[in-house]
Amino acid sequence: MAHVKFVARVLIAACFAQAAWAAAAEGKAETALVRVVYVDPEKFTDVGDRYYPSDETRNAYLTDLKKYIVRRAKPLLKPDERLVIAISNIDMAGSFEPGRYTQTYGRIIRDVYPPRIDLSFTITGPGGVVVKSGERKLRDLTFLAPTVHPRTDPLRYEKKLLDDWLRQELGGG
Repeated sequence: MAHVKFVARVLIAACFAQAAWAAAAEGKAETALVRVVYVDPEKFTDVGDRYYPSDETRNAYLTDLKKYIVRRAKPLLKPDERLVIAISNIDMAGSFEPGRYTQTYGRIIRDVYPPRIDLSFTITGPGGVVVKSGERKLRDLTFLAPTVHPRTDPLRYEKKLLDDWLRQELGGG
């Protein structure tokens, strides 16, 4: 069953990439170098800042992550490459512990609650030819080490996880 889901995600990503290339070839639209798709985001394990997060908060976080991925991935792509990422699950760093209540920010950050992101991706070259694709389960067990993202950014651990993956996958150092 997991294999079927993986193949479906890769095919979805490849279709997006092919459609973008076709539109560019016909001069109909400027193609996006990087496209991020969320697969059933309402079923993600944990995206929010409260035990019962609102749709508004989840959507704001997902929009922020999408913009971040696009901005960070673009310079890492080779000329004429396109990247499509299908994110199937996010579990933000930290958790909500029973019996612990804080009025301002409910998430408790401990090393036993690392950030997790499951995704599949497709990198295409000219003509939509698949250069590389795969499925990744991103985890950062050392996420409490110093990070360059501001401590006030609620997505700092997830962004670092994505930065590490992008550099590893796309060869950016």
